[in-house]
Amino acid sequence: MVETIGQQLRQAREARQLTLEQVTRATHIRAHYLQLLEDDRLEALPSEVQARGFLRTYANYLGLDAGSIMASLQTESSIPAPPVVEVDASPVSKVDGLTSQAGEQIFAELGQALKNQRELLGFSLEEVERHTHLRTHYLQALESGSLAGLPSPVQGRGMLSNYANFLGLDPEPLLLRFADGLQADLQARQAEQQAASLTAGSQPARRVARSPSRLHRFFSGELLIATVLVAFLAIAMIWASVRVFTMQNNQVVGPTAPSIAEVLLATPTETLTPTAPPPSATITVFAPLGTPLPTGSPPPASSGLLTPGSGLQVYVTVRHRAWMRALVDEEIEFEGRVLPGNAYAFAGDERVEILTSDGSALQVFFNQQDLGPIGLSSQVIDLVFTRDGLQTPTPTITLTPTGTPRVSPTPTLTEQP
Repeated sequence: MVETIGQQLRQAREARQLTLEQVTRATHIRAHYLQLLEDDRLEALPSEVQARGFLRTYANYLGLDAGSIMASLQTESSIPAPPVVEVDASPVSKVDGLTSQAGEQIFAELGQALKNQRELLGFSLEEVERHTHLRTHYLQALESGSLAGLPSPVQGRGMLSNYANFLGLDPEPLLLRFADGLQADLQARQAEQQAASLTAGSQPARRVARSPSRLHRFFSGELLIATVLVAFLAIAMIWASVRVFTMQNNQVVGPTAPSIAEVLLATPTETLTPTAPPPSATITVFAPLGTPLPTGSPPPASSGLLTPGSGLQVYVTVRHRAWMRALVDEEIEFEGRVLPGNAYAFAGDERVEILTSDGSALQVFFNQQDLGPIGLSSQVIDLVFTRDGLQTPTPTITLTPTGTPRVSPTPTLTEQP
């Protein structure tokens, strides 16, 4: 018993232990179409061209002889095999437009179907153009079956679908028939090329491939683009470096403006006007009684900053920039701006006064006792340390001038005769 094409396909697939889903992933053919091929139901496939294409792809994937299967297809199914063009070595080939006539006939049938439906509905080409936005010459090319009058096969397929939907026709059969016509036209062109090559000689002419010159291989398009990008990045980096270097050189250190506390608490005593240091100079602040200690810890007894046996010992550490004045026994020991990280030690017999423009900038240790920050940010603080402890100066009462009240005239009654 001779096996059918579908049985051969199924036995080959089962011998390789493959499922239809695995074949679908490998060949990109839907499992439904594969099942139709194995059931010998080729007439249920969308078109004849697709049936032959699916069958050839499936057979090649399973390792079967696709040529013998396509040869036996004509006897087992109703799908006719594609016309075979015999070409001999004679100057006149036997193409004779067999496949080309088949393609032109398919396009002519499609065009006639579109034209009959349009005339049946009573539409003119101008009305169809106004509703479908398809140019009149494209509509005429579709109805006449002229593939050369269309921009491209892909655009022609879209125009055919749009035109069929407007006329109320089912576009799927028409599109499948259009694909058959394209396949037949392609086969005709291939047959003509083969006949022309055999006519020119016993063997087709071989193309002499020119190897690109060494200079052309070196200066390729990708190399030129990469070179331009690298040069652009290098120029951008050089420009940015020059800009940064110029900005750093143009920076000028100006004198710091005095704070409000300095202006309000300025004394009539003669002071020296500080000059702005040059940009390369280093500002060094020295503690009045010794080397500054780290901020946050009182000086040890053996540091030499505080005199042993002195009555009052005040140690000040700076947290951030501020103005400070220190009076020890009614004498000014320090007055000016302090920098963060510096520490100052003061020792007196009767009285030590600390005045600052920013209470949060100073941390005070009184007799080895940490008082913490002495105020809030931008708060003027005046602390007085005596033998009795910490004292706060009595605020001075400031008289507020009041305006003189205005006297308003009092109306008087005048008797009239």
